[in-house]
Amino acid sequence: MSLNQSKLKNDLLSIFRNMTDGDDRYFAREVSAKVADYAESGSVSTTDAGTISQGAFVGSGTGSITVDSSICENIVYAACKAMAGMVTGGDAYLAAQLASGIDSMMIAGTVNTTVKGTVTPPSGTPFTTAGAAKGTFTGVMASLQSGFLAAFNAMATMKSGGDEYLAGQMATVITAYLKAGVIATQGQANLAGSIGAGSMS
Repeated sequence: MSLNQSKLKNDLLSIFRNMTDGDDRYFAREVSAKVADYAESGSVSTTDAGTISQGAFVGSGTGSITVDSSICENIVYAACKAMAGMVTGGDAYLAAQLASGIDSMMIAGTVNTTVKGTVTPPSGTPFTTAGAAKGTFTGVMASLQSGFLAAFNAMATMKSGGDEYLAGQMATVITAYLKAGVIATQGQANLAGSIGAGSMS
């Protein structure tokens, strides 16, 4: 599978259109869940290499990330509650906290890949092998924050179409963040000693 930006936009748009005023928990829960589902739908690819027990290894991995949406939900819900008492600065605060929620969720996630490649032993004939690797995702939270804030600011002057605009901008910003993120993995069991680096698409 791969990231489907149009689906994320439509999922977010459905959330916005079903919201009622003051429905903070719904917003936090549903947005977090849809972003988590979206991240988990992405395809992770890595280039793997290193010295394992049998010799020098070179290969590649494919897989995905698993995340916990409640991490994002709790941060976003707390932000929504805090905004109730704010007179100014609400857009900037929400942009920062929404970005923090998504980034924290992704940092805490676990990447799992299936790795295949070639082992070149110290002596003898090279042979193919396969195994598993586990790792992490690291993204740039600032890109989320600035993108969300730009969308919120633009909406301030809009008289119609705000929900669709926001859904589209958020989907674009989140997709760019995920694709630009760095995947780092370490080989497990028979591939211990191999290190992978890659990205999500």
